[in-house]
Amino acid sequence: MTGARIDLRENGGGHARPVRLMLVVGFSLGILAPTLHHFTLSGAGGALGMGDGVRVLSQVLVVCASLAGLFTAGRAVDVYGTRPVVLGSLVGSCVGGTVIVSAPNAWAYGAGLVVQSASIMGSVAGYVASVPVLHLTGRLSRAVGAAFAVLAAALTTGVLLALVAEGVGGWRAVEAVPLAVSVCLLPAAVRLLPVTAVPAGSSPAPPAFGAGCVVTVVLGGILQAIPLRDWLDATVVALLAVALAVLTVSCLPAWPSWRGRRRGRERDERGAWKPRVVVGAAVMAGGVWGFGQSATATVLLVLLTEPSGTPQESMVAWMGFGAGFVAAGLYAMRRAVAARAASALGLTLAAVCTALLPVLPYGRGLLATVLAVLAAAGIGFGIILAQVPWTTRLLVALPVRGRGTVATAYPAAVVLGGAAVSGIPYGSVVPQATRAVTGEGLLWITVAVLALAAVVLGRSAVAIAVAGAALAQYLLVTAVSDDHYARRPLSMTAFVVTGVIVGLAVWARSRQTERLARTRAGATALQQAVLRPLPARAGDLTLRALYRPATADTGVGGDFYDVAHTPFGTRVLIGDVRGKGFQAVETVADVLGCFRSQAYETADLTELVARLDRHLARAALARRDGELFATALLLEHPEGADRLSAVNCGHPFPVLIGPGPRVREVEVPALLPLGCGLLAPGTLPVPTRVELPGETALLLFTDGLSEARDASGTFYPFTERLSGLPAEDLDVLLARLMDDLMRWTHRLSDDVALIALARGRSSQSAHEAAGGETGAGSQPA
Repeated sequence: MTGARIDLRENGGGHARPVRLMLVVGFSLGILAPTLHHFTLSGAGGALGMGDGVRVLSQVLVVCASLAGLFTAGRAVDVYGTRPVVLGSLVGSCVGGTVIVSAPNAWAYGAGLVVQSASIMGSVAGYVASVPVLHLTGRLSRAVGAAFAVLAAALTTGVLLALVAEGVGGWRAVEAVPLAVSVCLLPAAVRLLPVTAVPAGSSPAPPAFGAGCVVTVVLGGILQAIPLRDWLDATVVALLAVALAVLTVSCLPAWPSWRGRRRGRERDERGAWKPRVVVGAAVMAGGVWGFGQSATATVLLVLLTEPSGTPQESMVAWMGFGAGFVAAGLYAMRRAVAARAASALGLTLAAVCTALLPVLPYGRGLLATVLAVLAAAGIGFGIILAQVPWTTRLLVALPVRGRGTVATAYPAAVVLGGAAVSGIPYGSVVPQATRAVTGEGLLWITVAVLALAAVVLGRSAVAIAVAGAALAQYLLVTAVSDDHYARRPLSMTAFVVTGVIVGLAVWARSRQTERLARTRAGATALQQAVLRPLPARAGDLTLRALYRPATADTGVGGDFYDVAHTPFGTRVLIGDVRGKGFQAVETVADVLGCFRSQAYETADLTELVARLDRHLARAALARRDGELFATALLLEHPEGADRLSAVNCGHPFPVLIGPGPRVREVEVPALLPLGCGLLAPGTLPVPTRVELPGETALLLFTDGLSEARDASGTFYPFTERLSGLPAEDLDVLLARLMDDLMRWTHRLSDDVALIALARGRSSQSAHEAAGGETGAGSQPA
């Protein structure tokens, strides 16, 4: 790694699995501790005599401390290295946890929360910055998937601990869990965490880094302090807009415009994602995770406790989110997940499952809980499925200098996204009078956030199709019946299912279109490699070529042509191998390869033909294909002559067009096709002389033109059709001929290759030749 020296200590080297386990446990602590803090706040507040205001203040301080700890540790990693930052943070976590567990009053409890939250997030920043050092880049995707699965296990464990807290010693016993994990991680970090030398001449923090950190910390505190009331309140909506702006302001300047995305400006010249784009996308994904996770917990609490449910039911349903979380991580471990496809499908799935929450049969006990678990699992799977590829790309894109600073972007976005919800699922924090309004408003805002993220991060057509189809169904039912019918649970479910079906169809169609585009791009590249564009001028000849394969989706076939301006004259080759499509490409490459090498070395035209024949015969023998052959027509034009020499190996006769409407076939005696191995220079006749007056054009073609048929089976009368075409303009001649052929047959049964050549042309043709060889030389239709 350029600019950094990595010195793995002897007692830490060779312990790859323990090191990775330590990292995953450290990441898990970052989600386990806040989960336990949230679920034990109510019990701790009651035991320590905290009022509602003090509890809200403690949440505000936790969020601010977490963000401040992240940013401080990230910058410290760039200055001091990863190891001292992680060790110091773990020590701080142990100290803060000890204060929490032994807190005699609310102030001591709040101080312990602040210290431990800041320290844990500081260790997370150090662990994130060390991941690229401790993992091979090619295995990062699997490692990230495994890490997310373990994070989900930590989340589920936290919920289970909260459920049984009363039976194992109350809130203090639960709060002892983060302390115990920190105590275990400290000696592991001392033993296993490698020493990394700080890059020489570490760059200072970006000018806007300090100001951005302060703004983000303050904004997180403000959002957490919002009293949970109507989510459609103007003040709340305005603060949400500011939060979203902070989440995206770092990435929107780097995120290409929609036009730029279509043109591929999000990638560099090597096709890799640009680092700033990756960081911006990861920030968006992290914010969506934090927001969606917290919002789902709040909505489940509201829906499952109204009117006769219990908080335990919402916690059980919340475990479904963890199950989906685990499934997404395990899926990402086993299969490569594309970032945009995962965002489009995953976030759309999460939005659909969230939209289904209000139509569940609440009040029916176990059935409602089971359905809520399934919906929460879909939400968790969808949100986390989008996290894995973007997180992987972020870790790969971390720079050597400033790694710690950049590494804080993603976890900070997660924290800030969770703070934006501001209503953590505590009965004491969510006022009874506003629960119904809060649940409905927050639910639809969550759906909107997930759908918007699917549009921005994923394939916009999928998310738009799902939303559009569901909305169209709703409007249709509302228009033809009463609004009451449209709002029934069964109707809402049908709307969402219809949207999902349409979205899946759009996704499948987009995948098919992409595969077809890649196939066509590969076929085009293959064709251009095998059939090189003909020069507009070669010697005294002006040439134009056109190629149309019978299998239009592949772009390649069994017809071939080429021209070589040699010391012996300008030589033109056109031919057709047996078969079509990809199976004929290898033979085409053999013939053209031999022609391109031997045309410059062989003075005699008949000897050149004999060498092509022997070469193809050897290829047939090597492939054990006794039916391998190719028809060919080989022309040679001496410099300054008004004639050509032609050798025909079983190919259709050329056609001379002009002067005027005159069209006639030029009979060139046909020999055996190439590949028979029977064409020897002593047995071949003298090449046929073909006159080429200056006002005429000679058309060379393959049998795809002469054997094209209409619906009645009538062959295409190409000589009659050519009589009305201009011989003076070769481009127009070929274009009109192909258009007329397609009107005749509508579908080609064989490949068609055309070459129009003339001796000497106007100054316009000379200008085209000087301007470039690809202008009109060879254009696949």
